[in-house]
Amino acid sequence: AGLENLTLSLSLQTLLLPMILTFIIGNALGGSRSPAPSPVVIVGTENRVTKALADVLTISKLALIQYTSKAVGQQMLEAGKAIVLIEFPADPERALLRGREFPILVMLDAASFFRGTVIQSIVQSFARQLQITRATLLGAVRALKPATAQELAGLLTTVGAQVQADFAARAPQIKATEITGRQAGFFTYYAIAFGVMFTLLSATHGAGSLVEEFERGTIARLLSAPLTPAGLLLGKFLALWAMATFQLGSFVLLSSLFYGVRWGEPFGVLATVLATAAAAAGFGGIIIGLASSHEQVNVLGLIFVLVMSLLGGSMYPVDALPGIAQQLSRLTYNRWSIEAFQLLSSGVGSLAIALDVAVLMGMAAAGLGIGAWRLSKRLAS
Repeated sequence: AGLENLTLSLSLQTLLLPMILTFIIGNALGGSRSPAPSPVVIVGTENRVTKALADVLTISKLALIQYTSKAVGQQMLEAGKAIVLIEFPADPERALLRGREFPILVMLDAASFFRGTVIQSIVQSFARQLQITRATLLGAVRALKPATAQELAGLLTTVGAQVQADFAARAPQIKATEITGRQAGFFTYYAIAFGVMFTLLSATHGAGSLVEEFERGTIARLLSAPLTPAGLLLGKFLALWAMATFQLGSFVLLSSLFYGVRWGEPFGVLATVLATAAAAAGFGGIIIGLASSHEQVNVLGLIFVLVMSLLGGSMYPVDALPGIAQQLSRLTYNRWSIEAFQLLSSGVGSLAIALDVAVLMGMAAAGLGIGAWRLSKRLAS
């Protein structure tokens, strides 16, 4: 009966719940459809600088551009008729020639935050490229030294075509399927995110069985066999690894069949599944080392998994987090696993995920080592 209950619990937790959550959130955020272009306001009138950005956004099929005043643009943003407002400095072509900063203001509609942050990231990339173009312009001004406004206007006309061609050659080339992978393929993203999160949760529950041996006083019976503490933990690690591999592998298969999720190149997917499962098992080793009761297993496991899921991308795309949170996300299992799966789903080969897989395996080894050290100290005491 206990085995049947455990099997039923694992089935519900590892397969049913993430499938349901992926279905609900995937549909709520747009499913697997490619997003329709969103209304974006650029303050002012069209010029060569604003047109360059508008062309990037239009070609990417992310935005429908409208030029208007700032007051009207803000009203559209508040009314939900636009998702992003972009404001350049007045007369941006001349502003590029000044020594002061060239700020670009971006305002987002909170109700369309996901799409807005994607467009914001494009604007930031555009601004960085604009600095290169600005350096080209300033170099021309210093070389030709226009003395009057008329000479400056003539210089702009003379070098304008050359600068525009230079900018167009190096401007960011963005496709909707590349930049909006997280937004357009919501089933794919959240299938990955929830699959990783529930794998960690399952490893936590699996680790609790060894902690229960201490609570029940049966650990001495286990160690009466020709088995060292390290061997005991290694056996538990391998069992957790097998369970996590089965869980995540089954989820990959089911989400492909029912939701059409494209996980990517099979060998790379297998390597990432194995590395993620190993990392989850290593996380279970850490919980075994830290927790002294089954209640602590549940509390510590849930806290760690929730924090790692928040920082690592299982609940929210990492790119939308503040800068310091994005750096902290590198300490989480979720970040490296989700990154590897996302790279594979975008069509890259297995070599592109080598670092992610190596980090996950390193985390697995570290977790096993920490767990063995803590377990040895507990048995010694």
